[in-house]
Amino acid sequence: MLLNILFAVFSVFGLKSDHVNPFAFSEDSTVFSRYKELLVNIREKKITPSEAELEFKSIMMVLKEAYPNTLDSSQSSNLVFPMTKSNYTAVGGSGTGFYIKQFNLFDHSVSGSHPAHDIFIYDPDQDCIDNRKQEYVDIVSVGNGVVLAVEKDWTDTSEYRGGNYVWVFDFERGGLWYYAHHRKVVVEPGQIVTPGNKLGEVGRTGFNAKNKRSDTHLHLMYLEVDSAYYPQPKNYFRWLKEANTISKSTLAETLRNKWVNVTFLSPQPPKKLPVKDFKLSINRVKLRK
Repeated sequence: MLLNILFAVFSVFGLKSDHVNPFAFSEDSTVFSRYKELLVNIREKKITPSEAELEFKSIMMVLKEAYPNTLDSSQSSNLVFPMTKSNYTAVGGSGTGFYIKQFNLFDHSVSGSHPAHDIFIYDPDQDCIDNRKQEYVDIVSVGNGVVLAVEKDWTDTSEYRGGNYVWVFDFERGGLWYYAHHRKVVVEPGQIVTPGNKLGEVGRTGFNAKNKRSDTHLHLMYLEVDSAYYPQPKNYFRWLKEANTISKSTLAETLRNKWVNVTFLSPQPPKKLPVKDFKLSINRVKLRK
């Protein structure tokens, strides 16, 4: 049991293992760098959908060993709404915007589906400030998880759809949250997040989101990862209706704070302990006859 736990932890934080690497496309074997590289390779069509699926499953295998599910996927326990000072009434179309015509995470050429909900702010002048609140709106983690990948460098010349984004692996449900179109992102891969931790701010980044015809919103998708490590989009609108609203976000703690005071990336050699020089003496006792 202990060996299994240590293996899962070491795999997540960079120690190489034959169990994890068969489908790795990078010499850096941490799941965080591998997942970001996978997303880029899919978007730029540098790998086939089959190769992408194998790499995804390899990464999910490691994550699910390190962070086993604690809730059934139907449960919404302890979720907060993904935007501060907001609730489910801000969801586009009262929840009807979620639809799946066809969806394939591994094939960038597949389009026409929207297995997500768009959550809007009131921003008629499109400056990313909510006119009712007179402030930027924080995007927060809905649950407990680890930040798996982020994008922070989107520009107006970039053509990819998500803009600045955050992917979070949900500890409790074993699935993936995808938060897109951030104005800015404030977390890093490997950070542990809890409900209400700030991930970024609502923005207009992304190939379509930057257009005038698009209202300022957060695009939020949840992928349920099944027993075969395959991602299935889930309509979680009921979760949003039951989620708690928070007025102020909190800051996520430091990188990999789940493993306090333990370093896995650069293991140090054991320290030499001083050896005390014990001097032994023998007292000779003369025995009486």
